[in-house]
Formats: sequence, structure tokens, C-alpha cells
Amino acid sequence: MNNLEQNLLVQKPTYFGVIVTVLIIILMAILVGLYAWSEQLILNKNTPQLTPLSRPTAAENNEPESTSIEAQVETLGALSTSDELSAIESDLESTPFEEEVFDASLVNIEAELAR
Repeated sequence: MNNLEQNLLVQKPTYFGVIVTVLIIILMAILVGLYAWSEQLILNKNTPQLTPLSRPTAAENNEPESTSIEAQVETLGALSTSDELSAIESDLESTPFEEEVFDASLVNIEAELAR
């Protein structure tokens, strides 16, 4: 027998079985940890109960301009749905544009943005 044949006959040790065993043990440890964590979450259900939010009524809201805003919205809701130029012009002419209200709104917006 020459050296080549001797090298072929000598088997080198492989660690395939050891690596697979270690991986299985690590996987089992992870699964046991996840199970214990989920059991702890189930046992400690001390989550606060959320209460549904409720909107204030008109009386609770206590905004003096609420009724005037509702009236303006109803007036704007009465606009024409037509896309004819004459209908659009009549809607624009009938829409109440109060410059004082717009100017005051712009001043309020600018004051909010300046903060």
C-alpha cells in the first residue's frame, strides 16, 4: 500500500452529529423560553381596560359660535351640484364671505404659527 491508499483508508473524524445535537439543544432551549414567556404573559393580565372616548354634547361643548357655524355649514350645504358656469357663479355670489371673519381667522392662524 502506498501513501495515497493509506490516506483513503484513514477516516477523518466528522463533527456532524455533535453540531446537529448542539443545534437541537439550542432550539429546544429557545422553545422552552418562549413557552415560559407566553405563560407568564397569560398569568399577568394586568392590562388596563380602555374606556371609550365620548364626544361632548352641544351643551357640554359650550362654544358660543357653534350655532353660527352650524348655520353656515347648512347654508354651504345648499349649494348647487351642477357644473354649469352660471350655477357656479350663482353659488359664489350667494356664499357669504365676511372679510372680518376671514381676517380674524388669519390673524389667529398667524399667531399660532408664530409660537
